[in-house]
Amino acid sequence: MEVSEDGVISIADAFQAAGLEGAGWHAALEQLAQATGSNTGELIGIGSDAAVPFNIMTNMDPGFHPAFVAGGGGDPRVNPYVAAGMSAPVLKVLADPDFMSADDYKRNPWYREFLTPWNVPHICLTTLERQEDMLIGLAVVRSRRNGHITASQRAVFTAIAPHVRAAVRTQIALNNQGARLLNAAFEGLEMIAFVCDRHGRVQAMTPAAEELVGEAKALSLRLGHLHAHSGRIDRALANAIDFAASGPAAPGKPRASTLVAPGTGPGGALVLDVVRLPDMAHDLMFNPRVLIAVRQVGATNRARVAMVARQAFGLTEAEADVAMRIAAGEAPDAIAAARGATVGTVRAQRKAVMAKLGVRRQAELVGRLAGL
Repeated sequence: MEVSEDGVISIADAFQAAGLEGAGWHAALEQLAQATGSNTGELIGIGSDAAVPFNIMTNMDPGFHPAFVAGGGGDPRVNPYVAAGMSAPVLKVLADPDFMSADDYKRNPWYREFLTPWNVPHICLTTLERQEDMLIGLAVVRSRRNGHITASQRAVFTAIAPHVRAAVRTQIALNNQGARLLNAAFEGLEMIAFVCDRHGRVQAMTPAAEELVGEAKALSLRLGHLHAHSGRIDRALANAIDFAASGPAAPGKPRASTLVAPGTGPGGALVLDVVRLPDMAHDLMFNPRVLIAVRQVGATNRARVAMVARQAFGLTEAEADVAMRIAAGEAPDAIAAARGATVGTVRAQRKAVMAKLGVRRQAELVGRLAGL
């Protein structure tokens, strides 16, 4: 089937609309597949760790992608198609005969044990974009019946590929702008907030957040990642960010965590709420993924919070003092020494505080007190 110049323009427009709207990639890929006489259109991201953060494919069995990932499809040492895309210049169009020999077709394990059983033995591909930690590729995947791509079909693919690259770059730019806009909103509220990508790298932070890490107290910024000075809290923070960024939440189970970082100065303890931001349809994983909002339980308002806690939850004066010390990150033995009490007494008071506030963990206690 010959594709007219108007047909190429129509497909290019479909991809550009997808880049602007963050949706419509599937429909645009379907048009590309049809125009090249192929079974499947594909837009894929391959991480530096061989992970596959996204793989949009048309007209494909739902079981293909899980099998692709489980089989190491993102690893160039396993998949010769990925290896070819990683080594080729951007927008260099390759069909499998360009990098697969007759012996490869007979002996390559990935081709024989994966592609052939799934009836996807032929492909035409190009690399669209190389990010620091990810390669983005475009392909049309062909069945045995489709056969190898013809010269005219390859010309259509070659003509459209630059438009797809422009659309991908458009979405990346818009998503980066989204991070800045989100950050500006929190800045207007004078909040301590960090906006992170799917790898936990800080994309933007409010002035209050910048001041916090600049003071190098409980938190710091190293190589673009937020770290806690406490090793235990640092590991918990990394796990919380990974949990929030790793995938969509199940219904009724938001991907959110609350941590407490003990203060290292007069600022008191920090409460960190780590929350996954809403997803977009086929967003290609570039949009801001995680929000880290920080609240301080400071020494300056400690007396006021203790008074409110006594009135709101019926704490005794001793229990309120213990609650504030726990929120500041003090250990039971330190609290006992400061109050001239036994550790057993402090633990009993801690249990009473937890019961009266209706919480079970220290993070919940600090969060409840921070809201007073």
